[in-house]
Amino acid sequence: MKQQPRNRTSSLASVEDALHREGLPLTIQRRAIFEALEGRRDHPTAEQVYESVRERIPGLSRTTVYRVLETLVRVGAARKVDHPGAASRFDPRVDHHHHLVCVECERVVDLELTGEKRIAIPGPRKRGFQVFDYSIHFTGLCPECGRTARPGRNRQ
Repeated sequence: MKQQPRNRTSSLASVEDALHREGLPLTIQRRAIFEALEGRRDHPTAEQVYESVRERIPGLSRTTVYRVLETLVRVGAARKVDHPGAASRFDPRVDHHHHLVCVECERVVDLELTGEKRIAIPGPRKRGFQVFDYSIHFTGLCPECGRTARPGRNRQ
């Protein structure tokens, strides 16, 4: 797994450099998909990215969008945000940060934790496991869903 760059978001020039290091060109599809992702802060799904670029590139397939997003993650130009029970989402922020996840609408919001930035991972070496990264996500209700929530409903 590649170490993620420490800047907040990747620029098109840095994406192109990262792709070239992997022997990959910056194709029209890769450029359009990166630009669509770069302009968003809502952690879109691959389907949402597809919907935002399909008119711009006639004939673009969903498969291509999925592959390009995975390539952007692999070269460090985006992060994949996975949460149990939800579709994978993609984040243009490549710096280390955490998320709030709404269990109702699946909205994902960036979270800056103050204080200690590193968390001690308990005993992975004893198990022979190499930890490359970690992510903390808090689940709950976003403000909009919280206003319409039924009282007493168990959200766990």
